[in-house]
Amino acid sequence: MNARLEKTHRRADGRPWIRRRWWLLAIIAAALLTYLLVGSQASLFRLGELEQEKEQLHQRYNEALETAKHYRNLLDRLGADDAFLEKIVRERLGLAAKGERVYVIIDKTAEGEGGK
Repeated sequence: MNARLEKTHRRADGRPWIRRRWWLLAIIAAALLTYLLVGSQASLFRLGELEQEKEQLHQRYNEALETAKHYRNLLDRLGADDAFLEKIVRERLGLAAKGERVYVIIDKTAEGEGGK
């Protein structure tokens, strides 16, 4: 039986089969490495793009935090300060108290440039 096993593990020229398996393993490892470096979504080329996208998203996140902070402060101030609320209502909405007149100044130069 031992002679039979020895015969099955050797090629016709007498060299063992294990050498061919090492070459096969090396070819598979090289193909896998090539796929990981170039072909997959986790490739090294894609890694640089993802880092740039991460930085852009981080910047947009920080801008959104600043905007939210600004509007939170504005909301707190509008709720606490009646004079500020009145100022905003008069300026942005053009509202007036009873008996007051609102004058709107129209800039003729800006109107003329917009029409050209």
